[in-house]
Amino acid sequence: MIALASGCTTETVGHSTKSAPSGFSVSSKTPKEVALEKQVKSLNQQSRDIVVRNTVEGAVAGAVVGCGVALLFGGNGDDCVKGAAAGAVVGGVGGNAVGQQAAQKNRDLVKRDEVLAKLKGINASLGSVQTNLRDVLRSQNAEIASLKRQVDANQITQSAYDKRVRAINSNRTAVVKGLQTAETNVNKERMELVSLEKQGGGSLSTLRSAASSTEKRLASLRSTVSLIPTK
Repeated sequence: MIALASGCTTETVGHSTKSAPSGFSVSSKTPKEVALEKQVKSLNQQSRDIVVRNTVEGAVAGAVVGCGVALLFGGNGDDCVKGAAAGAVVGGVGGNAVGQQAAQKNRDLVKRDEVLAKLKGINASLGSVQTNLRDVLRSQNAEIASLKRQVDANQITQSAYDKRVRAINSNRTAVVKGLQTAETNVNKERMELVSLEKQGGGSLSTLRSAASSTEKRLASLRSTVSLIPTK
């Protein structure tokens, strides 16, 4: 039986009672761990917005093109709707570039400043995540070392230790998966930029380089997180 009390956690096993240090909760995540997970989730949303925004804009522009083609060949309103639907498919598949290229050749295929600003925003958030992640990992490692000593000294049970390890590993798993998702989203954006260049969208080397750098930062940060071995 585990009873939580103000200032300490008491675990009763049989007829003996063992007290854990103040602030120790064997089954829950700390406020910092919860906050870190929320940060990573927000980072995911930022990275997802880049891909979704370009795809949606491409679909809209593609729909305009489809409608224009239908009218050009003498179609009526119904044909326009059908053409717009077909154009939307083309625009959605090709992303932002295909629709804009057909709709307006004089425009850049990608809103470079907007995409670059979004990548900068992701990197700014990533910097904050990196700082907080290091702080959380440092605290977790110190806590685990302390708990091991307490288990050895028979101050807390192995069961209590294992519960806290599971909570920490749950936190680390959530962070790793979150960083992996963000990395995948940025990779999709980078590959879209490569595709746009091949379609004649002009040099997008600055954006590709920025996306590649962000990918590497995410991968590097993810590699610093490892699960705590359990028995």
